[in-house]
Amino acid sequence: MTLKAKSYNLKAIRGFTLVELIIYLAIVSALATSLILWSLTVGDLGARARSGAELNSSGRFALAIITRDIEQAVTVISPASATPSPVLTLTNVLGETVTISVLSGQLIRAVALGSPLPLTASPAEVTNFTVARTTGQWSARNSLAVILILRAGLAPARTFATTVNLRH
Repeated sequence: MTLKAKSYNLKAIRGFTLVELIIYLAIVSALATSLILWSLTVGDLGARARSGAELNSSGRFALAIITRDIEQAVTVISPASATPSPVLTLTNVLGETVTISVLSGQLIRAVALGSPLPLTASPAEVTNFTVARTTGQWSARNSLAVILILRAGLAPARTFATTVNLRH
């Protein structure tokens, strides 16, 4: 009996070389980094858009209330002249004194002895509020110019302005 050696046909299994793995990792990390930066940018744009929308709605609401108060005013106590004032004080048709001013970055409306009502939403901060009587060629109209500047978070500051004719 003769013994024969068995031969196994082993095939060489090819794998990745170290250089190929390094190149692969570099490409994947570059793609992952760009994807992460893109998602952060999109998130930042979304936050800016939400802040801008909050500013717009807060500013429009505040100007609507102020416009209504001025149009219904019987007398305007402050501002008394064309000099801009940070406070609007007037007497409405019910004989109540209405005061609109800035307190701790919020535009506040107080009627007589009632509790104050904030006219701007909490993320919006009032950076400027001025009211002045109009002057010039049309000053006989007896109107007030109101300027309100708001800013919040990442959104740029927004300016809201209106000129309102007095009723009486």
